[in-house]
Amino acid sequence: HNNNSNRISNIIEELTEQYLENDRFNRPWIIGFSGGKDSTVLLTLVWLALQRIREENKIQKLTRPIYVVCNDTMVENPIIQEYTTNVLLKIQKSAHEQKLPISVK
Repeated sequence: HNNNSNRISNIIEELTEQYLENDRFNRPWIIGFSGGKDSTVLLTLVWLALQRIREENKIQKLTRPIYVVCNDTMVENPIIQEYTTNVLLKIQKSAHEQKLPISVK
């Protein structure tokens, strides 16, 4: 269990460093989001990294935009599609409330 916590902390640390790394073009990060476990875990880890930056009073460093992109394949089960739509709305709302540079496309 402790080993997993360390691995997660290391990933968040690495994401934090990558986000803060100077990029003269300020290229955005794009996270493909399906509502499945993999994209949810990735978005959660990025979210935690951004919260860490904000908590360390580096809110002025939250300049790189992050786009959460969801592609409607038109073949999704309507229940899954509705669930994903609701999750995306919550992501957009929470990012705005927490002043994180995350937007849903």
